[in-house]
Amino acid sequence: MKKIYIIITSIMLLGILSMPATTYAVSSNQTTRDLLITTIQNRINDLKAQLDKLTALLQSLQSQSSTSEQDTEDLVKILNDLRPGMKNNDVKKLQELLATDPSIYPSGLVTGYYGTLTENAVKKLQKKLCVQENGSVNGQTLSRINELLTEGAGSSGKIPPGLLRAPGIQKKLCTGGGGTTDTTAPVISNITETNITVSGAQINWNTNEAANSKIWYSTTTPVSTTGDPTVVSSAYVTSHTLSLTGLTANTTYYYVIGSADASNNLTKATEDSFATLSQ
Repeated sequence: MKKIYIIITSIMLLGILSMPATTYAVSSNQTTRDLLITTIQNRINDLKAQLDKLTALLQSLQSQSSTSEQDTEDLVKILNDLRPGMKNNDVKKLQELLATDPSIYPSGLVTGYYGTLTENAVKKLQKKLCVQENGSVNGQTLSRINELLTEGAGSSGKIPPGLLRAPGIQKKLCTGGGGTTDTTAPVISNITETNITVSGAQINWNTNEAANSKIWYSTTTPVSTTGDPTVVSSAYVTSHTLSLTGLTANTTYYYVIGSADASNNLTKATEDSFATLSQ
């Protein structure tokens, strides 16, 4: 910017100095002096007008440059949610990214079709990113992928070979390549039982991070939690509600709730109980 103003100022000075030398001759005649002043003032006004045009042009060029940088960033980003079965250019971008790490996407196929190979590769990447491993690109997965794409592509607008294996990108992952592995399980709080009827109930709780929902329950105590949970939801949320149905009236049920985060760190609460209503 300074260089441009220096150039413009120089143009103004040259414009003034380039005026005919005869216009600077000192004359005792008042008319000649007035003419000289008017000529200089007109030249200054012309140069100011040129300066205004050059300044406007400079601002336009700066605006175009800023827009170009944004367009380049949008060019490399995945702009829409993706899921298996879709076919579009965003899927191609996703496959190009996945193919930069053969351990994630061995086939390296860039077809634009979101098939089983792509879904499995996305799950592997989600595991490295410590986000929900659902095989779809949305929410936190989409945000993290665009973060990697923007940083890895830079101003080139292209996905460079080996992007996911680059040391700088590896540090963005939560596992492998020197990243930090999440080993902290969610914290469960605010356990309540609601909508208790003769044949059902709702169990509610909160976690301090997004996690899935599990309940083991039985009419005997202690409840065994070594097998699969009786009721489960794979959605990763912080406010949990699971419904228990098909229960026997006027019966005490014992239950244990559990939640695991995207890194499969599982926590279980202490056993609790409730009684269904009488018929």
